[in-house]
Amino acid sequence: MYFVGSVALGGYVPGESDIDIAAVTNSALTDLQKHRIASDVVDVGVACPARGLEFTLYRREIVGSRPVGADFEVNANSGPRMPTAVHLDATVEHGFWYVLDRAIAHRSGLAISGPPAPGIFADVPRSTLLEAMFESMAWHSAHEKATLHSVLNACRAWRFAAENVLGSKLDGAAWARVRWPDTGLIDAAVALRRGDDAVLDASAVDSLLSAVATRLREAAESEPHRQR
Repeated sequence: MYFVGSVALGGYVPGESDIDIAAVTNSALTDLQKHRIASDVVDVGVACPARGLEFTLYRREIVGSRPVGADFEVNANSGPRMPTAVHLDATVEHGFWYVLDRAIAHRSGLAISGPPAPGIFADVPRSTLLEAMFESMAWHSAHEKATLHSVLNACRAWRFAAENVLGSKLDGAAWARVRWPDTGLIDAAVALRRGDDAVLDASAVDSLLSAVATRLREAAESEPHRQR
C-alpha cells in the first residue's frame, strides 16, 4: 500500500488536499470482495483528516507492466468534503487518471506497507504520459474548466512536457507562473488550493488549457519514436 498524489510529491496542503492511496493485491478479486473493500473505504473516508480519501486497488501483475487503461480492481473515493464515488469496472473509466497515478507511484510512491514502490509499479514511458496529460486537458476543457484542478494540472503537465519533471501541482504552478503571462490566474488557483478565496476566469483557464495541450502534442510529436 502506497501514498501517491500530493502526499508523495510534497505538495500536500493540510485540510485542502486529498489523501491518495494505491494498493496492490496478488490476485483478482470477486465481485463480493470488491464491494466489501469499497464499502470499507467509504466508511473510513468519512473520518479522513483531509478533504477526502482516494483509494485505488490494482493487481500486481497489472502494475508491473506498462499501463494501457484504468485497469484497477477497485476505485473508491470518500471524505468530509468529497463526493462519495465507487468504481468497480475499469473498462468504463477514463484511463489517463490512473496512468498518471501509476507513474507517480513508480517515481515517488511512499510505502505504507510493502516493498519500495519502484519494484512494484513499472515506469510509464514519457510518450504514454504525454498522451495521458493531453487527454486530461481535453477532459478538463469539457467537464471542469474553471476550477483550481484544471489550472494546477495544466501547470504540472506543461512542466512535464518542457522538463520531464513529474512534480506536485503546486511546484508546477510555481514553475509556470514565471512563464505564463496571466500570473493572476495561477495565483488564484494556488490561493484556492490553500483554502483562500479567489475567482477563476473561465476564458483565462481555457486559454491555458489550450496552450498546454498544444505543448503536450508538440512534445509527443518530437519523441524519438515519432520522428521519421
